[in-house]
Amino acid sequence: MWVAPAQSQQMPLRYFTQQDGLGNLSVTAMATDMDGYIWVGTENGLFRYNGAEFRRYSKEEGLAEVFVTALHVDAQNRLWVGNSDSVYVRAGERFAPILNNGKKLPISAGQTFSSSPDGKLFFVSQQRLYALTMPGDKPQFEVLFPNQQNLAQPAPDALFGVHRDNNGDFWLGCGQSICEYSDKKTRVWDASRGVPDDQWRSFYRDSSGQLWARGEQHIVVLPANDDRFKDRTPPGDILHKKGLVIWISADAEGRILSNADQALIRWNEDHWDSFDRQNGLKIGGGLTGLLFDKDGGMWLGSRGLGLIKWLGSGNWESWTMAQGMPDDVVLSLARDRRGVMHVGTRSGPAQLGPDQQYFSANTDGLGKIDHQWSGMVVDDTGTVWGGTYSGQLMRFDATNRTYTQVATLPQIFRMLADRKGNIWVVTVNGLFVIDTSASKMNVMRSAGPNGLEISKAGNFRDLCQSPNGDIWVLARNQLLRFDGKVWNDFQVRFNGEPPNMAGLSCAGNNDLWLGTLKAGLIRASINNGNLQLQQQESPVLKNKIIFSLQEDSRGWLWVGTDAGVAVLNKKQWRVFNQSNGFVWNETNGRSFFEAPDGAMWIATSNGISHILRPDRLFNAQELSSLIESVHREDESYSVNKPIDLAWSHQPIEFVLASLNFSNRGALEFHYRLGGLETAWSTSTTPKIRYTALEPGSYRFEYFVSNSDAQQSSAIKYLELVIQPPWWKTIWFYMLIGAAFLILVFIIHTYRLRKLTELQAKTEAIVKERTRELELSREELKVRALRDGLTSAWNRSAMLEILEMELGKAGRQKTSLLVVLLDLDNFKRVNDTYGHPAGDAVLIEVVRRMNATVRQYDAVGRYGGEEFLIILPGLDLVHGKGLVERLLQSIREQDISIGEQQSIRVTGSFGVIAFDPQKPMTAAELISNVDQALYRSKQQGRNRVEYVE
Repeated sequence: MWVAPAQSQQMPLRYFTQQDGLGNLSVTAMATDMDGYIWVGTENGLFRYNGAEFRRYSKEEGLAEVFVTALHVDAQNRLWVGNSDSVYVRAGERFAPILNNGKKLPISAGQTFSSSPDGKLFFVSQQRLYALTMPGDKPQFEVLFPNQQNLAQPAPDALFGVHRDNNGDFWLGCGQSICEYSDKKTRVWDASRGVPDDQWRSFYRDSSGQLWARGEQHIVVLPANDDRFKDRTPPGDILHKKGLVIWISADAEGRILSNADQALIRWNEDHWDSFDRQNGLKIGGGLTGLLFDKDGGMWLGSRGLGLIKWLGSGNWESWTMAQGMPDDVVLSLARDRRGVMHVGTRSGPAQLGPDQQYFSANTDGLGKIDHQWSGMVVDDTGTVWGGTYSGQLMRFDATNRTYTQVATLPQIFRMLADRKGNIWVVTVNGLFVIDTSASKMNVMRSAGPNGLEISKAGNFRDLCQSPNGDIWVLARNQLLRFDGKVWNDFQVRFNGEPPNMAGLSCAGNNDLWLGTLKAGLIRASINNGNLQLQQQESPVLKNKIIFSLQEDSRGWLWVGTDAGVAVLNKKQWRVFNQSNGFVWNETNGRSFFEAPDGAMWIATSNGISHILRPDRLFNAQELSSLIESVHREDESYSVNKPIDLAWSHQPIEFVLASLNFSNRGALEFHYRLGGLETAWSTSTTPKIRYTALEPGSYRFEYFVSNSDAQQSSAIKYLELVIQPPWWKTIWFYMLIGAAFLILVFIIHTYRLRKLTELQAKTEAIVKERTRELELSREELKVRALRDGLTSAWNRSAMLEILEMELGKAGRQKTSLLVVLLDLDNFKRVNDTYGHPAGDAVLIEVVRRMNATVRQYDAVGRYGGEEFLIILPGLDLVHGKGLVERLLQSIREQDISIGEQQSIRVTGSFGVIAFDPQKPMTAAELISNVDQALYRSKQQGRNRVEYVE
């Protein structure tokens, strides 16, 4: 047995830290509940992660001690929390301590929970194994172990790591041995049964029935139906550090995983694979746990580095310069008959043997080694050929492991080995073919080998061979076909214009896939000698540049783009990017290579991704949606039943969540409030607010969609009733009516002639009161969004508009301008002419700016004499004219301040453009534009200063 570095893949990892809202980075325990929430215990609080944000639970929610030692979710979806104070169970958004006859049962560090299908909880506290049941939410405890009379030796001084088998047997560490507790009898497994002296803290029963046990310094396994443990301790003293949280578990493939001092280790038949810094894994003070979310994603806990997600674990591997490649920019891929993977990069070739951990960059015979290897193929003899952008055509001798330059050609783009043994080469200036059987090259220009004619064309880009043997060659706006006898030339036009083709792939039915810059993805076929084109509509390819195409042996289409890889499995599209484990979002060169086992290798500008099981990419994963909370001001309401609320002018906020943790950037929340609106609204943020809803019955409907996965969740709803205010209730109207009748009776009795006058007065009072109330409610709505003096948007409204426009610009990859304006020497206006004059200036400035900007631009008062203007869809080049018009609109004509007086007013502007390629937050944009405004003031006022 030995420890080997895991085949030296670069692990695609995502670290969640305080910047993501995880307030403490020392993870002590993890669990996931049936809804899909991830719960993270730390040394300073319990955190719940919903895919968008972390929420902290601590003393305010009932946890008397913030150092969490254990977490567990049972079959009834109850969350149990252990700390040095007590055992707690979640009750709504709070946690209740579980007391044993009024006494707390602390859970020390390193202990774990276990449970049975009927909801019984098992744990060790104060050196006793307890069973806890909750009939009627009242705790009942039973001490299962130890009972000294049941032991063949004195009672152990320490119990650790309770594990319950499906048959009801228990395994736990006891003293320096392992104890098996079954049917109220105890069996001790010690050195005589293959268990070395150690503190045994974690157990796992694998799919084959073997029981794995992890101690502080040892790992052992008990085969099914055996009476002796077998040693599986990794050699090399890599389990000696003290104070680690000890655990052992398995991945989705059933492979055993555990934590070593400086690594994650995985059992591989007869040895341990080790994942550490060489694979990109930083573990801080140690790995403290393993968790799988509801979609199968793997998460690791770390002491000091927070929560770690292994993106695409078990299916995605990554290879970069850290694994021996000469460059991260990969242009071509090929595999020879010996199973050696050949990679062409922008700095030369490299090879990875079947049993190698790292790429080797053999450069014998290359001369200058850092050429860009744009093409690599293997001919029918097994020889590897390569081509470069410099025009070098190379042949690799596998026996001597040396390269020989065969020819110098124009810049080489692509290469193809056909089924007749020829090597085809497309270049910037011509098409070439190599007859490998004759070991010589024939240049195909006006005539090819054996007198075959070829059309004269220049800049070739790509080529492929159809199942029927036809060779297809792609130029920018034409296709050439060689059927083995003659060449055909097809001019490609889509809607009357050249589509500017960039990629080509031959389909299994002899059709073609074309990737174009102007028309997206096109399916091409030949019908009666004519080229027919059909545009393939796909939302996942919208606003993406297609670099390369390949239809694999399954008939799936792979599309390499500038923003991930899109895959069509004949029925459904999906996009995969770095959130799924892809090494880099931008593909590169001839991006795809399909291995004989169906695995897919993908070249990018930052390394290679290797998808071990592409069929798993389309495994069904239900998209979830739920209402996490509903609240108004500081009061929250249960979302498990209809909500009945008194009327208020305060806004009601619905907080949605989707507990899926991949492709989060493509999530959109869709909602509508039945009874108020019929059309669906869409937002990328999960917080939905409604202000001052009218009394009535409503239905809040919602669902979630993911454009990358082409999925939508089921539509769900929550009933909501807003009760009318007291002055609009039936009882109030009845009271008014009764008073009116009494008044009529009295008036009729004493002064009949005044009845009509008094009745009219009463009706007028009621109408006026009703009108005043309606006006008051409308004024409150306006005040919530508008500035009271100028009627421009107020500061809060402008910040919400800015966040909304930034989200839209980020999704659509468009820019926007943020303008901050300050009126020059405005204090002097107030001091000289009085505050009414200053108010008149502010009102007139807003009127002029609103008359200058576009209808969908936003003008708001940011504070005092400062104004914030948001101009969507404009960058600095196209927006300067509008900004200059705004400047001119203020200063071009004096502003009247009353009493036949006018004054000249100017303003200083700061302008910044939001760049979707280098996004900034709203706070960063405002900070930078404020600095530009300051420079405008410093440099003389009455001018515009841009942030370049």
